[in-house]
Amino acid sequence: MTHRTRMIAVTAAVGLLALVGCSSDSDDSKAAETPPATEEQQGDAPLTAETVVDELSELYPLPNARDNSGSCNGADFGDDACVQLITTDAVSVYQLETVESAKKWADTHGDDAEQHGVFMLRWWPDEYPLDADAQAELSERMATLVD
Repeated sequence: MTHRTRMIAVTAAVGLLALVGCSSDSDDSKAAETPPATEEQQGDAPLTAETVVDELSELYPLPNARDNSGSCNGADFGDDACVQLITTDAVSVYQLETVESAKKWADTHGDDAEQHGVFMLRWWPDEYPLDADAQAELSERMATLVD
């Protein structure tokens, strides 16, 4: 066999193996054809401060979302350090380790804060006023997500 004949034979053999492998009726091939599940299909993914902001943004725009976790998760906060803090112009969403920590944070910030499970919403009424209806709707949506 010449080099060219061998190359043709090898190419044909590889092509045949590829075709046989692709036409398999095994469950493995069907699993490979199934598209990956979307987040909705996977069920309720755990909430984070970031996903809460995404959810609340579906009701009202929450501009300039940024991760400020470094301002609340230092060692000086001890057991009450935040897991994540996403700040927007209208509201900051704090994610704490425990419900008790979230309550402490909300109590510290007074009327401009509210606690929902392990989350605290801190409103910025002087810098980005929301009307009472908008704030109430955002609070209600948060309650459906967490409480």
